[in-house]
Amino acid sequence: MKTIIVPVDFSAVSYNACLYAAKMAEDIKAELVLLHVMELPASVAEFPVTQDVFEEIGMEDELKQLQNKLLAESNNKVNIQTKNILGSAEYEIKEFCNRKKPFVVVMGTHSYSLIDRFFTGSTTVYSAKHLRYPVLVIPSNVQYKPVKKIALASDMKNIYEIPAHEIEMIVKYFKAELQIFYAGKNQQQISRHSLPSLLLDHRLVNLDPHFYFVEDEDVLKGVSSLAKKHDIDILMIIPKKHGPFHKSQSKDFIFYTDVPVMAIHEDDVAEHV
Repeated sequence: MKTIIVPVDFSAVSYNACLYAAKMAEDIKAELVLLHVMELPASVAEFPVTQDVFEEIGMEDELKQLQNKLLAESNNKVNIQTKNILGSAEYEIKEFCNRKKPFVVVMGTHSYSLIDRFFTGSTTVYSAKHLRYPVLVIPSNVQYKPVKKIALASDMKNIYEIPAHEIEMIVKYFKAELQIFYAGKNQQQISRHSLPSLLLDHRLVNLDPHFYFVEDEDVLKGVSSLAKKHDIDILMIIPKKHGPFHKSQSKDFIFYTDVPVMAIHEDDVAEHV
């Protein structure tokens, strides 16, 4: 059985991501793990913290309440586990994923314009860029619906580095259709990528993807317009060091789109179906 991990901080945004993940787990018959990492202030971290103190100040009761709520929301059809850890959120999430090898990590995010995005936002962006497992970021206003359409936002570069096996695995697991989106500054730029699109089509031939091109100087705006037009359920991006989906562009996709964004990577550890 596949595992979905949801890091939680008990905010409204985090709860929405948990609810989304629970309904997804029910839909695809996966187990769910609620992971809470308690980060101590630097002044406290300088002194040793015993297990007794940790349990006293921990969030076991809150996790149990959340677990019960999600069990009710998923009709008691999902195996929901909880894990409470003391440490650095980014490090502990990474280490826990390495042990559990999840199908996907589901995280929530605030709108980029909100001041209180700092904790959830920074941890989500770090995880999306650095975890070796797919990270699905859920906007605060999005509710779960069965995944029928998945789109890959592509810059049509380094086609042979695209994790085709993982994309195929995820799309087939959801029994969804795949679309490929490309936003070019002008028609000349779009025409130049006709050959790479054929190569990408060949790499993903088992999925029979549909390609859609849009002319827009703003990649995010162009891709987002296609996602809205085609009623996409999940938008895949591949964060890269360079190119349209470099570090800052990936952050924009995570914060500014109204569609769940799944970050996958060239070196992801793909779990076989």
